[in-house]
Amino acid sequence: MPESESEDDILDRIEVALRRIAGAVQTPKPGGREIDRDALAHSLDMLITRLRAGLEPAKPDDHVTE
Repeated sequence: MPESESEDDILDRIEVALRRIAGAVQTPKPGGREIDRDALAHSLDMLITRLRAGLEPAKPDDHVTE
């Protein structure tokens, strides 16, 4: 993800990815293997947790003294 990417660009990319995931879950391809919905949900939950953690402000080091 380039630093020059705007917030709107990032949100657009996330929306496109989520729509592709939703489409794949709703309409599996003929002859293709079925999507493991539980595994997909678990992976998405982990991704959301990592994204939330990335949004938290950095904590100052406890061991650093002035």
